[in-house]
Amino acid sequence: MKSRHIMVLIAMCGLAAAVVGVAINTAGVFFAPVAEGLGVGRGSVALSLTIMSITASVAGILAPRILKEGNLKIVIIVSVAMLVCTTLALSVCNAIWQVYALSVLRGIGDGLISFVTITMILNYWFLAKHGLITSVVMAFSGVPGVILSPVYTKIIASSGWRTGYVAVAVSILIFCLPAILFPLSIRPEKMGMKPYGYEEFMKAKEEGQVLKLEPTRAVFNFANPKFILAVIVTICTNSVAAMPQHFPGYATSIGFAAEIGAFMLSVSMACNIASKLLFGVMSDKYGAYKSVVIMSFVNIAAILVLLFFKNSLALYAGAGMYAFTYAISAVGIAIVAGYLFGMDHYSTVYPILSFIGGVSNAVASAMVGSLYDVTGTYTVNFWLFLGMQLILLVALTAACSIRKKERHTGIESV
Repeated sequence: MKSRHIMVLIAMCGLAAAVVGVAINTAGVFFAPVAEGLGVGRGSVALSLTIMSITASVAGILAPRILKEGNLKIVIIVSVAMLVCTTLALSVCNAIWQVYALSVLRGIGDGLISFVTITMILNYWFLAKHGLITSVVMAFSGVPGVILSPVYTKIIASSGWRTGYVAVAVSILIFCLPAILFPLSIRPEKMGMKPYGYEEFMKAKEEGQVLKLEPTRAVFNFANPKFILAVIVTICTNSVAAMPQHFPGYATSIGFAAEIGAFMLSVSMACNIASKLLFGVMSDKYGAYKSVVIMSFVNIAAILVLLFFKNSLALYAGAGMYAFTYAISAVGIAIVAGYLFGMDHYSTVYPILSFIGGVSNAVASAMVGSLYDVTGTYTVNFWLFLGMQLILLVALTAACSIRKKERHTGIESV
């Protein structure tokens, strides 16, 4: 791997850490202190994250249309500036409506340089070990949640939530600096280079081990059964991924101390990172389909453990295994989209799947709480998500069966 490939990899890791890891995954530590400071409910503050996430998903749909080789750096710099400045502005808010307005602007800046842009660049720059490289980058989206959340919590405790937002803004800027400072392009050919693993990929193609999508100008048909099945897979996996944030509540609902639930969440977040890295290795070796199936069965096992074993060790084990669903929702959907639809249609399909996934996760998160309020238990949620995992497996199998019958193929690592 040449230095330029390494720079692109570092830049994408930095963007993932900033726009998802810091801006979204650490937002929860601010809910309680901001609610107290502004005199509103925690749910009102949590709604700002939903607003930001949905806005970011919409911006992600537009990203492929906006991004061009000539304006890539400009889009990155403007988006980072929006994200940093609006985060700093949160530190001086005095009303919840101001937080909501800034969340819309934060979402626009975040979405333009989030997973859609990141995976699009990775697809062009890396052919060999594509699954591993994608998973490494996606894993960086989970690192700040594990490492920086306690740091921000201490800053809030000692200096207040307003200073905490300043720390978040500084962190975002630091993580984004490689993408701003390093030479960067959407396609390596723009910089006179070949994708990483190009020779190896072409050799495998000639030997019939990997088929390359043949160029086509055909307009994508959204009524395509394969796309509909991909939407079903996306909805299911992102809905299932909403459960870990409720682990603290689940633990207390079955009679355990709040500390047990908090540690369940910590275990889940740590395994979130590990599962993404593992998924990348597996997808390179076994392919996208088998990797998703294996991860789904691990999640099914986790649900059964959490349903039927009520001791602390079982809860920790179940929480850790449950996190494997993050590998599917973050890494798996991107790789499956490339596999099913190829580079010709990736920039059309994946932004929409990303948007659907973001909305599904937000809706499912609210649904988990609502179902608990109605039933007084989280059991119904676990059974619902178990059913969704089974639907996911059926839909994915059907989509991949259609894909195998077609001449073209998507992204395949060698």
